[in-house]
Amino acid sequence: MKKILMLGEIIVTLLIIFLSAPAIAADKFSRPNILLILTDDLGNNDLASWGDGSAPTPTLDALSRQSIRFRRHYTDSTCSPSRAALLTGREPVSIGFQANGLGLSADLDTLPKSLKALGYHTVHLGKWHIGEALEYPNIQPSFHGFDYWFGMLNHFVLRGLGPDGGILQRQPTHVNPWLQENGAAPKQYKGSLDDLLTSKAIELISKPTQQPWFINLWLFSPHTPYQPSAEFAARFPATPEGKFLAVLAQLDNNIARILQALDTSGQADNTIVVFASDNGGPSYARDNNWPLQGVKATYLEGGVRSPLLLRWPVHFLNADISAATTIMDIYPTLVELAGGKPPVTIDGQSLVRVMQGKPLKEQVYLFSAAENGNQDMVYGGRSLSDSRLFYRDTYGAVTSATLAPAIPTAPVSSVVVPFDKTQAQRLIKDWEARVRKLPLTWQPAKPSHSGILTGRDFQRAPVFAGYTLGLSLHGATLPESDITLVEQAGVWHVQLLADHRLRVVHGQVEQFSAPITEVNACNRLIVSMKINPEYSFPFPAPASAKLTAYWNDRQILDGSTLLQRPTSVEVLANPTFIGSRTDGSQAFPGEIGRPIVINKYLYPNQESYGLDDLRGQLCMSGKN
Repeated sequence: MKKILMLGEIIVTLLIIFLSAPAIAADKFSRPNILLILTDDLGNNDLASWGDGSAPTPTLDALSRQSIRFRRHYTDSTCSPSRAALLTGREPVSIGFQANGLGLSADLDTLPKSLKALGYHTVHLGKWHIGEALEYPNIQPSFHGFDYWFGMLNHFVLRGLGPDGGILQRQPTHVNPWLQENGAAPKQYKGSLDDLLTSKAIELISKPTQQPWFINLWLFSPHTPYQPSAEFAARFPATPEGKFLAVLAQLDNNIARILQALDTSGQADNTIVVFASDNGGPSYARDNNWPLQGVKATYLEGGVRSPLLLRWPVHFLNADISAATTIMDIYPTLVELAGGKPPVTIDGQSLVRVMQGKPLKEQVYLFSAAENGNQDMVYGGRSLSDSRLFYRDTYGAVTSATLAPAIPTAPVSSVVVPFDKTQAQRLIKDWEARVRKLPLTWQPAKPSHSGILTGRDFQRAPVFAGYTLGLSLHGATLPESDITLVEQAGVWHVQLLADHRLRVVHGQVEQFSAPITEVNACNRLIVSMKINPEYSFPFPAPASAKLTAYWNDRQILDGSTLLQRPTSVEVLANPTFIGSRTDGSQAFPGEIGRPIVINKYLYPNQESYGLDDLRGQLCMSGKN
């Protein structure tokens, strides 16, 4: 009898624990639907309940009251890196977005891939902006885990194709946009862009389905230009601020429409709704980010903090979380809530623990970086342990500030202990050493074949932005015949010629170094490139390129001949052969250690991670 009573007590105790703990889905029949709404340039002050109360956002304020509110949520400072970070759960610099990137490599885990593996039907609607190579179909959503997509590859193509029928990037528009469906040719649609996207989401929500669904709704509001429809424009003054407030009111109405569709279809209780923004606002028409200082495209608080809401009725209710979170955390959080296990290789962490009232493992530092148009970078760093930040701007000046506390607490005026430039450089250098080295698959050379590098196809070759390859050449001698050090068919190759010059071929362009005159037991070869395509909008700039090469401590090549990425994306998947041609000929007679590929253009005396740092990693003990 006593055993029966004890067994009963155990069952009751387990039942209480089960009922009191937030549910995590166990199988595809119980998995929740997921609606992820990402807005564009929406700052903290663009929700009334998060800012000064002037934003016309009653629906979003009601959603906020029903949600888990992440009050110290960090993004990147511009569109592309934040979106890449959200979708992959990785630091954007590590996957080539700084700020722009070529596209996502096929071997990266993504949120829709992980949800698809759990039985979800995956949909992307709206702006993409994860990849500049619009001519490559592989940058499109369907190559990264989405079953269906409808929208635009970026906001600069909303006015349609150019006069020659080709891609032409121009001033964006919210009115009568040209949109694509599953990669087909763009078509023009009548109406307001976000109204159209919301209607498509409602159409999909209203269709009965046997699968749980994931709808990735990336709206364009409240990004410039401010073009509210006539119905909403009539409610506000015809001023810049009035137009912006009308845009917010129209955005709020679209959120109301889609939440009503969830209610009407009976799916609201079993749908996780996430609302977020890709970065802070630009504060063109009003202060988008109050009480935070700074704007979009800076690494001050206002540029990289925005609201994050998560609602799952019954499971997670009205609550505030003040711990620092990042946009990388959304991916693992949603996968865990859906009953899956997030990939262990990503940088984001699941927030389910903190949503359940348990402590969150907070990061000590947060870093960001973006190219500044020349050889250098713009950096931001945050020390969460002592609430300080630094921002290294385009001109190399370092600004320090205090981190703002969790919203809605007003920032406290305080004297910040500034980061000196040397300290900021050291922190950035240590971070870059960790995130810029590509985790490629290396197959060391054997008698039957050369060494081979594979993986990260959109970063492994020098075709976009900064790139550096470092080789440790053991047992080298000055050759009597041509030898090949690097070859990726259709992309580029590097030879050491019989006349002791280096020959670098990139596409149809070949460049030659000065003769190499000395060899050591181990020789360090570094080839660094920076390839910038032509931009027509928003910041017109001609195409440019830079190629430098170093043999040990001597620069042997300095070229600026224009280099272009391949017209065919398929060649980027070709393996990179190290130490011979693809057929095994022109083999290097010594041994080549594991190559190091850094996704940055390097040069001497660089303030952050630079050429001297890579040199120090080559010709170390061990060859593979």
